[in-house]
Amino acid sequence: MSAARATDRARRRPGGHLLRASLVAAAALLPAAAPLALADAVDTTRPHTLVVGAPRGFAPSERIDARRTGRATARLPFPVREAWRKQLRGGIDVAPLADEDGDLLLTLTVPEVVKLGADGRERWRVRIGDSAPLAPAVLTSDGTLAMITSSGLAVGLTPAGSVRFAVPLGLRGRDADVTPLARDDGGLVAAAGRSLVELAADGSVRARAEIPERATGALLAGPDGTLVTTESGAVLTWRPPSAPRRLGSLGGPPRRGAALADARTLLAVVDGRRLVALDLPTGTTGVRVGSALGGLDGPPAVGAGGAAVVLSASGLLIGADASGNEVLRGVLDRSASALPADAGLSGVLGPLDGKPSPPIVVDRAGRIGFARAGGRAGVVEADGNVSIAAERLCSTPVAVVPAGEERMAVACRDGTVVMLAR
Repeated sequence: MSAARATDRARRRPGGHLLRASLVAAAALLPAAAPLALADAVDTTRPHTLVVGAPRGFAPSERIDARRTGRATARLPFPVREAWRKQLRGGIDVAPLADEDGDLLLTLTVPEVVKLGADGRERWRVRIGDSAPLAPAVLTSDGTLAMITSSGLAVGLTPAGSVRFAVPLGLRGRDADVTPLARDDGGLVAAAGRSLVELAADGSVRARAEIPERATGALLAGPDGTLVTTESGAVLTWRPPSAPRRLGSLGGPPRRGAALADARTLLAVVDGRRLVALDLPTGTTGVRVGSALGGLDGPPAVGAGGAAVVLSASGLLIGADASGNEVLRGVLDRSASALPADAGLSGVLGPLDGKPSPPIVVDRAGRIGFARAGGRAGVVEADGNVSIAAERLCSTPVAVVPAGEERMAVACRDGTVVMLAR
């Protein structure tokens, strides 16, 4: 254990708080990123108190948790209805977050962040400079809302909306389109292009590394460090001060990220046609769902028992277990109802160039929340019953987010936010 971590643990108090970092911690910046085999690390010796543990909230990060499972801890509503609707000034391109109070945190296409209360009222709106994030934000252990802007600035906001830190990372901000990962030690890992950066809880940089090709999708919490997927489908793991290490390949570019089903199985939709499982210890891959003609929206959600649930471009919901056996089939669009029940997984039809739907979410009872590209939104029960909130909730849904017990929010590209409830 480093001296800094020992000091942090010795000074931690029940209900502890984080001493506020300076507005700009430029002195903590490292020199240019090191080559792959020479990952740099920084041992910060200044004592300060840390709040550690998994981030709290109904959706503290994109795909809900650090393993990107899309699995909600709260029940999704059924039957489902529209509880409220809010039109924000500014568009939405990335998934919002939901904190432990059910409040929504939204980064907009303009350089502003908005907090909506569980009742739909705007709590605060904060400008974060001259550039907006390209990737979703993340809540860290102490409740800081952390994001990387397109100018390469790491910004952290308190739950009240004040700036906790603003740190230039020395990265090409336009490459920072990978969702950051909040670590249980209170820190954060970010990626931009071929660069990886680990931040401490106060926003200071504590490690850097380079990888052979561009990172894509989202960073995940793996069994032996941060998992990184790349544009070719390679999967790496990184635990500073060691250099990133290759674990295997998914066999093609992962579509919109991946999900960790268990301690050894990484799932991703590859090439828009196959749901692939990578065994991390051995580097071997297998296809759970595949079709010579079909199109699959990704990334998958991970249901009970590690079953992977994906949605086809035609609106067919499919679940497959670790052996590739179909354990779930549901129809979300009328066009998909024309597929025969015995069509098998090869009957998943749909054009690959169609507009993708937001990733689905699942809950502990097996309910599945969805919003289709055309605006149809609702919840499917484990027995296949479907409750539709609206045939056209909005023109272009971006994300579906659990936001409390029997509450689910849908964010739309035009700035519309709709709360669905029972």
